[in-house]
Amino acid sequence: MTMTIIRPALAAICLGLLSACTATRLTTRAQLPPPLIEQLPVRVGVHYSKEFREYVHRETRGTIEYEINLGPAHVTNLDWLLKAMFRDIVPVEDPTRVAGVAPPLAFVLEPRFEEYSFLTPKDVAGEAFIVTIRYLLTLYDGNGARVDSFTLTGYGREKAHTLASKEPLAIATQRAMRDAGAKVAVELTDQESVRLLLRGAGSPLPVSPPAPPEVLQAPVESQPAGEAPATQDAPAEKSPVNEPPEEMPPVDGPPSNEPEASTPPAGDVPPSGSGV
Repeated sequence: MTMTIIRPALAAICLGLLSACTATRLTTRAQLPPPLIEQLPVRVGVHYSKEFREYVHRETRGTIEYEINLGPAHVTNLDWLLKAMFRDIVPVEDPTRVAGVAPPLAFVLEPRFEEYSFLTPKDVAGEAFIVTIRYLLTLYDGNGARVDSFTLTGYGREKAHTLASKEPLAIATQRAMRDAGAKVAVELTDQESVRLLLRGAGSPLPVSPPAPPEVLQAPVESQPAGEAPATQDAPAEKSPVNEPPEEMPPVDGPPSNEPEASTPPAGDVPPSGSGV
């Protein structure tokens, strides 16, 4: 009798454990490749808010709880990246109160997380996790006045075969961080507001990335077998190969099937002004 009661109770406990959410907890690592950029001889301030330094993304998808710790690794990454870009990086407590900092700062950056999102293989009907990380960078001048703000987005992707797998999501997150970091290194000093502040600080301006060509040249199509390639004297776009140009019909009426009359000799033409 006792065993009869215990067995259903154990079965209920097992079912409860199976139906509980599976926790997926990740701690992102600080890992960026060395940027191939020239360091600028300026002092730049950076403010990491408590929200940014301790940022943890939490959400539940079905029966899986996701918890991704992003803050500490991003502070380490951005610190390392900014130190590679500028000669001196000065941490500040309040970006609006930096007028008394000596030597003066060229500008101050305040990064924030605007978005962290991901798609699972189930969401995209595939076998990959896709991660998006978007930063909001607020720019202040050396006196603490807010000047500008802009967003930079990174993307990462990694194949996976199970929704609860931690490693593919972690790798996709790392790749999104690297992509966003590369955009900070390339695009930050190309912003017009940043270039104006650098010019005011007496810094040599970095060379802007080359603009994309306005007109992209179409690829050369392969010629069918037996067909001569087009030349500059006879472009393939203007007249088909081995076909005469299309004749325009007469203006006075539809084309006639009768043979054209031959031009009369010059002596048979009536003189101008005759009554004929």
